[in-house]
Amino acid sequence: MPEWPELRVMQERMADALVGKKVVAVRVGDPVVLRALKPVDELLVGRTLRAVVHHGKFLVFTFDGLAMTVNPMLAGIFSVQPVGAKATKDTRLRLEFEGGTELRYRDDVRMGKVYVGIEAPGLADIGPDAGTLDWTEAEFSGRARAKRSEVRNLLQDQTFVSGIGNAYADEILWDAKLHPKRRVGSLTTDETSRFYGSLRSVIAKGLAEVETAMPAQLGKKPRAHMQVRGRAGKPCPRCGATIMRRRKGLDDVDLCPKCQPAPKGQLY
Repeated sequence: MPEWPELRVMQERMADALVGKKVVAVRVGDPVVLRALKPVDELLVGRTLRAVVHHGKFLVFTFDGLAMTVNPMLAGIFSVQPVGAKATKDTRLRLEFEGGTELRYRDDVRMGKVYVGIEAPGLADIGPDAGTLDWTEAEFSGRARAKRSEVRNLLQDQTFVSGIGNAYADEILWDAKLHPKRRVGSLTTDETSRFYGSLRSVIAKGLAEVETAMPAQLGKKPRAHMQVRGRAGKPCPRCGATIMRRRKGLDDVDLCPKCQPAPKGQLY
């Protein structure tokens, strides 16, 4: 799924390309992703886009008197293309703007949702954005310990910090040398400090990498810079041990068994 760094770059580039322009046509490739009380073309055609912002994993497009909120979920992604460019089979929604530019929403598993003119579930409950977190280390520690959860679950709890999914959770925990199943309450002062520092630095570095690697037309999730995510079976770049992939509920988890030792009594 797109996470905070990708969503921030998408948001900035879509805003630069489209804000101030009027929607002149709407093409629906698959209505299953849409949530609206009227046909989407009736709601959007003729309206000017005034702002694009993102909160956690949500992207909010503000038009004259109406908002369109997108939760990309597992596989949703955006691209900005010239009108007439060939659309991929997974294109679910296309908004044509004056001037010949088209915003496309793609989703090959159709899990994401596009809410037009209605409130998106969960948006009101999200925590502060991972990339703009202004908590001190002490504030982070206190809020984290109050959750009484495992560290990976904490990172993916959108009511705690928003915008982190599987990929950046793995990267943050590898950077902090913490096993995903460590409980927050078991962390030493030094481990909590590393955890806090890694959250901030990994997201910041991820943003810098994505800004460089993201194509001008968007449409991708750059991940080549990652240290453990997607590298199962390869050597850990820090210690050389073989990176492992394990299943945790519905999620795949990538980690280094040497750098991130399991808690006592916990098998990898």
